[in-house]
Amino acid sequence: MKSNPTTRKPLWHWPDLCLALGLPKVPGPQVHSVSIDSRTLTPGSLFVALDGSTGSLLTADKGSGHDGHSFVQHAAKAGAAGALVHKDLDADIPLLRVADTREGLWQIGMASRARFEGVVFAITGSAGKTTAKSMLAGVTQGFATSGSLNNVWGVPLSLALAPSCQQAGVFEVGMNRPGEIAPLTQLIRPHVAVVLNALPAHLQYFSSVDAIRDEKLSIHQGLEADGVLVVPDDMEVRAIPSSLRLLRFGVSTVAQVRVSPLDKNWDEIRIDYESQSVAAQVPGGGEHRARTAAAVAACALAGGFELDVMTRLKKIAVPAGRGAEIEVAGIRVLDDSYNANPVSMRYAIEQLANRDGRRLAVLGDMLELGQSEARVHQELARQASALDGVWCVGPLAQATFEALPRGVSRQWFPEADEALIESLCTELQDGDHLLIKGSNRIFWAKRFVQNLTSALSTRH
Repeated sequence: MKSNPTTRKPLWHWPDLCLALGLPKVPGPQVHSVSIDSRTLTPGSLFVALDGSTGSLLTADKGSGHDGHSFVQHAAKAGAAGALVHKDLDADIPLLRVADTREGLWQIGMASRARFEGVVFAITGSAGKTTAKSMLAGVTQGFATSGSLNNVWGVPLSLALAPSCQQAGVFEVGMNRPGEIAPLTQLIRPHVAVVLNALPAHLQYFSSVDAIRDEKLSIHQGLEADGVLVVPDDMEVRAIPSSLRLLRFGVSTVAQVRVSPLDKNWDEIRIDYESQSVAAQVPGGGEHRARTAAAVAACALAGGFELDVMTRLKKIAVPAGRGAEIEVAGIRVLDDSYNANPVSMRYAIEQLANRDGRRLAVLGDMLELGQSEARVHQELARQASALDGVWCVGPLAQATFEALPRGVSRQWFPEADEALIESLCTELQDGDHLLIKGSNRIFWAKRFVQNLTSALSTRH
């Protein structure tokens, strides 16, 4: 049964929103959520009518191109309590009128951060942010939004959605161009910030992986006084204050928070910190997720939690699209379709190669790799040659297809469409393991995994 928004504790009181926005305090409805999308808005929400561009906030981001003011009435019909606007409108709900709704959303985010009572964590990295966020929120029993709300709109929206009475809040920080991380982290003002990794992703906007690393490390600029920066054991740390406390995680003896496997697949690990040690299960398994678990443990310790909270990992599910396992028609589908870069692709293939049974993969284009894209896709063939069959998807992945050894069953498709689904439904057998991984718009944006599993469940 759905709860009635009028019976729940409000997220925001209308006068408090007025105060956050610098408007005269007036009475108004209670607000139970905040939304920037009228299609997914829940009753009792404040609808923020963004105009689809980022304006002066982060000019590198081109925005969505949609003007939310056109959907205010739709939001009202969906049950919105009110709307934040910067245009004159006739609406059936109360309006908060500001000069710029983009700035207004940031103001609400700042007000939410100011009233937040718990430990605040910020997470960045080229891969694993959402998985780490899910793990960290789970072990600290804190607040985190679902999905990847980590950009110029997503970060302030995540903050705006945070209830004030929480013992922890976990927020993602993403980027695809230089100069984006620092202002977002300064909005979050974390007590603990972590850089999970710096991998060859978004290279079309950066000169090197070193430049990506330096952008990731700029997350320290938003740290609160006496904050802690958590970094991998193998990361060179440059251009940060010498007084800043560092905590390293990983698998080597350099790591202060170190993980080691208790089985060959890293499904269970031991985590060591100083004289403390604890065994924990890794959601989804694999060395890459074990490293993420080490980062989560380091964050929890830096935030004042005990190492024993890591035993809660066993109750945490792998987020959709980040390696979640789906069993359908006797086939185990490894849904890693949300995104891909060369390193995360290698980890996913290595994990698949350890499975028993036929090991198959649908590998899509890895985008935003700049001048290295052809070489990277050719090299992928060497890693994929350990598998029993590969479907390559996209114009870049054609290089993978052509470089695969003749002994590997292989096919190439220009896109993830019905023809690909038909091929998979024809070839897949009971007991197969199927990995699906590629950049976001290759599979995830097309809901490919949902379409495939639906087709598999109804095939004869």
